[in-house]
Amino acid sequence: MPTITIPKNLKSPLVTKDVAVIPRKEYETLMRSTHAILESIKVKRSPSFKVPKRLEKFYDGVDRRLTQALREYYAGYYYGPFDTAEELIKFLNRKR
Repeated sequence: MPTITIPKNLKSPLVTKDVAVIPRKEYETLMRSTHAILESIKVKRSPSFKVPKRLEKFYDGVDRRLTQALREYYAGYYYGPFDTAEELIKFLNRKR
């Protein structure tokens, strides 16, 4: 039977993340499907939402940024919610 060694930083009581061990093939399949789902997210404004010709470039940029934000959200790259503004400011200053 194979032996698995879990690093001490993952066994610490301060770490609240769970650890799961799965076969590599299943992990790779999961990652491929997750990547496919993230790539399928695409924001496009409705054809019924008419914009002036001079603003089309702006709205195309909004669609691109919304697409990117949704992909990041579903990939798990988000923080919060914060209970107070002070917590948010402390978090933002820490990320510098």
